[in-house]
Amino acid sequence: MTESLQPGMLDAWRGLLFAHAKVIRALEADMIEQHNLPITWFDLLSRIKQAPDQRLRMHHLEEASLFTRSGITGLADRLEKAGFVRRERSAEDRRGVYLAITQAGSDKIDEVWPDHELSIQKHFGQHLDPKGAKALQAITDKILNHNAE
Repeated sequence: MTESLQPGMLDAWRGLLFAHAKVIRALEADMIEQHNLPITWFDLLSRIKQAPDQRLRMHHLEEASLFTRSGITGLADRLEKAGFVRRERSAEDRRGVYLAITQAGSDKIDEVWPDHELSIQKHFGQHLDPKGAKALQAITDKILNHNAE
């Protein structure tokens, strides 16, 4: 059995949750207003664009997505219908499906990224100095890498 929460931990946890929700809502509002693009679409498109060969298997997208695990297939359908991705069968495993970014999807990420960066600074970055950013990254890295050790 693990230890109970130390003083201040519950407040820190709640603060993290509410700050995350507030920032995500603000980023989403900016992205919709400026580019008519849901942040979930941006998340998946940017992950695919950054992947080797600019494609990812569907199950890897499920693992890597910030927002949707159960709705990944429906999200992929909407992205494909918009012309931002295409499905590709795996040559190694005929059951496997990749989601590959199209030129339109890549162009959309390039169009949105500068405004998204400004939005991150406006709603998040302005509240941190370099020392605070480094400390926050160290904490989140520790949490994210805990089970990988």
